[in-house]
Amino acid sequence: MYIKRRLKHAFTILLSILILLSMLPQRTKAEALPYPDAASFLLMEKEDRKILAKSNERASLPIASTTKILTCLVVLERCETDDIVVVDPQAVGIEGSSAYLRAGERLTVKELLYCLMLRSANDAAVALALHLSGSIEEFAYLMNEKAKSLGMEGSHFQNPHGLHEENHYSTAYDLAILFADALESPQFCGIVSTKSIVIGKNENARTLTNHNKLLFSLEGCIGGKTGYTIYSGRCLVSACKREDTTLICVTLGCRQDWQAHNDLYDYGFSTVKRFSYRGFCEDLPLAGLDGRVFVSSDSYSLLATPGATVEFFPLCPRFLFAPVDAGKEVGYVLVMLNGNAVDVLPILTREDAACPPPPSIIARILSKILALFE
Repeated sequence: MYIKRRLKHAFTILLSILILLSMLPQRTKAEALPYPDAASFLLMEKEDRKILAKSNERASLPIASTTKILTCLVVLERCETDDIVVVDPQAVGIEGSSAYLRAGERLTVKELLYCLMLRSANDAAVALALHLSGSIEEFAYLMNEKAKSLGMEGSHFQNPHGLHEENHYSTAYDLAILFADALESPQFCGIVSTKSIVIGKNENARTLTNHNKLLFSLEGCIGGKTGYTIYSGRCLVSACKREDTTLICVTLGCRQDWQAHNDLYDYGFSTVKRFSYRGFCEDLPLAGLDGRVFVSSDSYSLLATPGATVEFFPLCPRFLFAPVDAGKEVGYVLVMLNGNAVDVLPILTREDAACPPPPSIIARILSKILALFE
């Protein structure tokens, strides 16, 4: 009987411990780092450009139709999307993926960009290049200037579509920073995130379905670009966003690219998480006056591990004394990571507040007279 009571008591204690442990914050277990069979690959967090996984990422390689990311970006920066493009005969019959454009056909820049990025149409790439620059050589010059401005040091472009040429190449790292920059364009994001669209009308109507299968199967996928030639093998650039964290993945020469991107994203999202703060803002009253002054801090984000504790503590007075100049620091927000202070955000006044003018002599005399009768 005594032994049974002791066992029951021990079981009760053990059960209590297990319950308490289950109530503790759980840390996300990181996935094992995958290593895809690719000539080159890179996994990068978009905002901080933190590299999470890589192999041979600086090697200059053929990149096939992932070239069209740069083509799209150059066109968006230099053309109005509702401009009309008359298809040049030089753009007709380009080998490889095609929208089957006809010489003299009229399409908008935006329609051709959908052909370019969803169907990966080489003829659309040439039509856009000739519309903007008049020649492939001039358009390639613009591509290389843009690449240089982004710091794409391992890249050089000869054409707008990515069909093989000896001096046409890029790196997994360069494509990642290119895609990060392109994702800052709402127009670019709107195009590459489109799963399917019909452009044109009647006999000119075309149904375009995005070649990027990750849009249909991967949680949080926000766009990408496929590519293939016999020289480059399978190439894929994609981006995935979950909550406030955006990751970019590039694989070059990877036969199992869809699976590789899935595996790399599973690893990436188990490794890092972006914590965001909208910023502090409040209308503070002015001591002894009816007015108020708007104060605020900047927004803020921090990249940490998924199980981290990130806290933001605003320290600000309850009221202010006039006069107040715009831009004056009146407090700060303390940023804490796992109990340690890692940053400080100043809280600033965003408007002026002057002292009220002193009462006139007559008002002061009347005030004193009225005080005699109180």
